[in-house]
Amino acid sequence: MKVLIVDDEKHVRDAIKLLGQWEVMGVDTLLEAADGHEAIDIITEHEPQIILSDMRMPGKDGMELLEWISVHTPHSKVLVISGYDDFQLVRHAIRYGGMDYLLKPVETEELNASLLKAIKAWQEDETLRVQTMQQSMVMNTMRPHYHDRLLTELVVGRGNITTQMERIRNELNISLLVNTCNIAVTSLSQLDAGCQAKYRSQPDLLVFSVLNICAEMLSTPNEGVVFRHLDQPDQVVLLHWGSPASMQAVLERVNTGLEQTIQRRLHYGIASCEVFPSGIPNTYQEASQRLWRRNALQTKHKFHASLDSSIAAKGLRLSTMEEPLRLAAISGRESNVSAAVAEWIDPLTRLDTVTPEQVLQWVQEMEWMLGRWLDDTASISSTEEEDKLDEQFLPFAELPFDREGKLSLPLLRSLLEQRLIAAGKALAAQHHTSHDPMKEIARYMDAHYQEDLSLQQISARFYLSREYISRKFKQQFGLNWSEYLGKLRINNAKLLLQNPSLRIAKISEMVGFQDEKYFSKVFKKMEGLTPGDYRKSLDQ
Repeated sequence: MKVLIVDDEKHVRDAIKLLGQWEVMGVDTLLEAADGHEAIDIITEHEPQIILSDMRMPGKDGMELLEWISVHTPHSKVLVISGYDDFQLVRHAIRYGGMDYLLKPVETEELNASLLKAIKAWQEDETLRVQTMQQSMVMNTMRPHYHDRLLTELVVGRGNITTQMERIRNELNISLLVNTCNIAVTSLSQLDAGCQAKYRSQPDLLVFSVLNICAEMLSTPNEGVVFRHLDQPDQVVLLHWGSPASMQAVLERVNTGLEQTIQRRLHYGIASCEVFPSGIPNTYQEASQRLWRRNALQTKHKFHASLDSSIAAKGLRLSTMEEPLRLAAISGRESNVSAAVAEWIDPLTRLDTVTPEQVLQWVQEMEWMLGRWLDDTASISSTEEEDKLDEQFLPFAELPFDREGKLSLPLLRSLLEQRLIAAGKALAAQHHTSHDPMKEIARYMDAHYQEDLSLQQISARFYLSREYISRKFKQQFGLNWSEYLGKLRINNAKLLLQNPSLRIAKISEMVGFQDEKYFSKVFKKMEGLTPGDYRKSLDQ
């Protein structure tokens, strides 16, 4: 802590330095000034917390100094030490923030008591200032998020629309005369992978860049607001209070700004709210659908104000090719993977319309399939290939679009091939690290007993011959695989029979028997009584 002593008489300054218990009070720096001018220079440079000042000095005196301090460093605590018992001087000192007025020659106890009081007052004020500053920092950090939350709830229709709109008007200082709304929606998922890769280490920087450019192109909140959709983190939404034509002019400026900063132009779904403000949620949905259901084979226009009527690829599902793709992956041959992917992609080359929504569905199906394959054959420890698969995930969906937002079939082909090859290596690594394949098969049956399992399916999944599985499984468990499966199903059925609200036919289906009579037959063979009799025996 720093203390400044201001007095034109050096012997007075020296006496004060001797009397003060500086170390005890945490004062590590003592500064001196001979008049008000010198004091101002020292205060400006060193910012002392406590100032002890005489009132009568040549040049700028104590009264002028106190006035300056009250304006420029009001947080400082001032003690006046004067040889004049003058009411006018005392009143002036109090008016301009003096905490105490001590008369020369000052006594040791009196000086230290006043110093202690001033230091405690400064510390209390500083604690309050720090808390206020921290609260301000938190508010400054949270306010944009709070605005995003308010606007997200508005467009998804959570809560009372009128009340939400009133809160938004108050928060963003929007004129009460606003009574129309146009909505534009864009998605960072529809940026090409090359652009996303630049921001992989700082994904939020990409979002902020787009938000900042949009905000710069809106002159005031009365023209429009832009926000990040918190339920759809890849989406940036712009609410515009003017005409549709003026909003398109804003979006043109936004794309020009984006081209200069991230070297890309975005696509936008656009819709106008006919019933304001209650129609905002439906208008947002329309704008979002127009973005995601645009024709991704045509990128001449960046603004999409209608839905494409033809969606020719609707029936093309990647999951219909799951088994050929899986077998190609586990074969470990890139040629097999390429052939399987080509077989699925070939029909796409003859389409006139493909939407981003469909492309996103294919990518999600691929990730779902890969995740299920790895889960089904998971070993105790993860593998490097699985880690590589995880590393490829981005904060936004990586879709095979080019720089213009157009679907690239070569990129789609490459994406599928790379993911399948990596998955195949991970599957092979898991298989090789499994020291007990029969236990792996048993664990798989434990998890899938309710499905229609066959020895041929198990053979294909674990890359072992049916004869080998039959022989080794019986040796290890004392039961062949079908007996093990039957026992597993009946044991689970016995647990379910303890619930009287479950019908026996339902239990039969739940444990993997499609025929209730066959279930009863197997149950009686293994337990010596029918499922119904077994349930009755539980009550006895």
